[in-house]
Amino acid sequence: MVAFEGDALVERLGDQSSVWAEVTAWDPPSSLSLSWHPGSDGSRSTDITVTFEGLDDGTLVRLVHSGWERTEAPAAAAAEYAQGWSGVLAGFAASLTATPADADVDTGRWFALVHKPGPALPAGESIFAHPSFSEHFAFLERLRERGLLVAAGPISEERGEGMAIVRALPEHDDVDVDQLARTDDASVAGGFLEVEVRPWSVRLVG
Repeated sequence: MVAFEGDALVERLGDQSSVWAEVTAWDPPSSLSLSWHPGSDGSRSTDITVTFEGLDDGTLVRLVHSGWERTEAPAAAAAEYAQGWSGVLAGFAASLTATPADADVDTGRWFALVHKPGPALPAGESIFAHPSFSEHFAFLERLRERGLLVAAGPISEERGEGMAIVRALPEHDDVDVDQLARTDDASVAGGFLEVEVRPWSVRLVG
């Protein structure tokens, strides 16, 4: 789970935590600025400013990411984030414009990806502490960037079980979620996790 805790944006997994960013400026409801450094100690942080401008038919959200000169490979980092932020903002927009399921619209295809430890995981070892779990997290990040991920997290940390909820919208018609869950997730492909893909007939959304 990633959420704001005071002025910090914190990722938590069980008793493990990592600070992704700190709030450097906050002017609700107009703007938010962050010192951004997911996966690092902040010595090479970049700068993010998000602004919100009210329009007649909605809100214009603008995200400016700068400070690439402080990274090890500025051009590569900027290119990677340019692609990633497009997916994140698309998912954000889709969540805000979602229409209740009782309306005459296509709410997409929903799936529950249920994960449990696989045969390649050494006996008695937690999947959450195993190096392969980073591959699973990277897979979830790719789903999120594409606007497919609704939520993800552990069901039972003791048994190493977790679940991810995926929604494929009409623009994702070419996505085979079952194949994606089994082949794009390196932790599943390597046998460290097993996945059961359950189609979910969603009748009501908030």
